[in-house]
Amino acid sequence: MTNDDISELTSETSIGTVRIRILNLENGLLLLFSDKEQYRLGISAVAIPPGQGRSEPTSTASFTMGLDITLVRTMAERVSSWTNNTCMVVSGVTQLNRTVMMELLTALRDYLVS
Repeated sequence: MTNDDISELTSETSIGTVRIRILNLENGLLLLFSDKEQYRLGISAVAIPPGQGRSEPTSTASFTMGLDITLVRTMAERVSSWTNNTCMVVSGVTQLNRTVMMELLTALRDYLVS
């Protein structure tokens, strides 16, 4: 992995600054989110893009906790659909809610799709 395979960005959200690290892997993307200075393990989800008889992306999760997992799975599924790649999201955002998820997805869409 080279530095060209790693991207860093920040997103100003309703709960403050969220840091995003994107690792371009040979077989997909790994996205790390953190509302702190360092990244950490947290709620995780992986999604595969639509295809082979599926019209929607498919996802699964680990480190599950309540509603947060639905939000993280949604982020993984959206990025997977936009990039047509497998996407794993690891969220270290402690106050994740629907509004923050939408703010992060907007930042990612602007970065990844444009």
